[in-house]
Amino acid sequence: MAEDDLSMKKFDLYIKASAIDKETKGSCPICQQFFMITCLLGESQDDIDFKVFTVQAECPPKYFADGWSKKYPVVMVNSGRNKKSVDISGLMYDTFEELEEFFDGIINDDNKVLKRNNTPNQTAMKVVQNLYKYFNHYIASDPEKNPGPEKTLKAELKKLNEYLESQDFLFMVDNVLSFADCHLLPRLQHIRVAGKAYHNFEIPKELSYIWRYLKRAYAQDAFKSTMPSDQDIIFHYQKKAPKQPRINGKPMGNPTLAQFTYTNDVPDENLLALDSEDVDDLPPPQPLEKSAPPSQTNGEPEDGAAPSTHGAGDDESQADDESRTLIHGSVDDDSAKPDENPASPMQTNGAVEDSASVGSGSTNDPAD
Repeated sequence: MAEDDLSMKKFDLYIKASAIDKETKGSCPICQQFFMITCLLGESQDDIDFKVFTVQAECPPKYFADGWSKKYPVVMVNSGRNKKSVDISGLMYDTFEELEEFFDGIINDDNKVLKRNNTPNQTAMKVVQNLYKYFNHYIASDPEKNPGPEKTLKAELKKLNEYLESQDFLFMVDNVLSFADCHLLPRLQHIRVAGKAYHNFEIPKELSYIWRYLKRAYAQDAFKSTMPSDQDIIFHYQKKAPKQPRINGKPMGNPTLAQFTYTNDVPDENLLALDSEDVDDLPPPQPLEKSAPPSQTNGEPEDGAAPSTHGAGDDESQADDESRTLIHGSVDDDSAKPDENPASPMQTNGAVEDSASVGSGSTNDPAD
């Protein structure tokens, strides 16, 4: 392969599919985390060409290597060299350490906020490192019998609120989304949506800096367009929670029959404690490189909506023999890998394909 051909990093990102419709984006927060990183790379680097595929965990594509770790997300490199000029064509990255190595090797210095191991991200990660763990303890508890897990969760949220108050940036470490944001936001969305469904839990309105942070984040396409549905998120915890979920005070019912919804608003009353200038300094929405990925339902994108993926897989579900791909904005009905179990495409540098994917980077988080 010619040297010029390797200057472009071309890779496929495989994320878990919905546990509900088996095709659209699933609920795995780790997968969304690295889907976000991939999208942000695609926005800001001209040398990134990627596709994102949804796959059912129990039925991975046949072309996955025998030594595959059985974890998601997975990156398979089609062609390219990393920053050390090492040819990484044909390599597969599927553990957290390998994924981190892959992305660190393709992220330009201008995008250092997307690297886990820079000082601002390391500081921010220490603030939230236990938040999702304590949420999982809480969701599995019965608050009426044991109020301890809820108190611990609220204490972690208060710590996050104080950290956000102390920052002069729009987000955790900068005025653009960083690695720490990509880690936190999917988990914060789970806390908001699943906490409400199972325990009628609300992030306290007095934690106004968290609410302002969420309001800013919902304006960012890299977060909003990679977000799983509320139903996916709720279904994610069904086996863990002691109670049946409720939506708007009513039992959730069969998730396969429900129309997907997406919680992405912030009540004005939750921002009343802030000065008006603190509320109105929202950054403009950051479009994906060519156009925001259309929402996708059962393989068919809806223009103008964030790509949806009917489903909420848990951190072990993924894709089946069919995978679907997103491509930064449009969907094709072509499969990405001929003759093999294709993954459902989600996004790839501006277009969404039914069996192709989005392109731009992701990693596993061992903590989840």
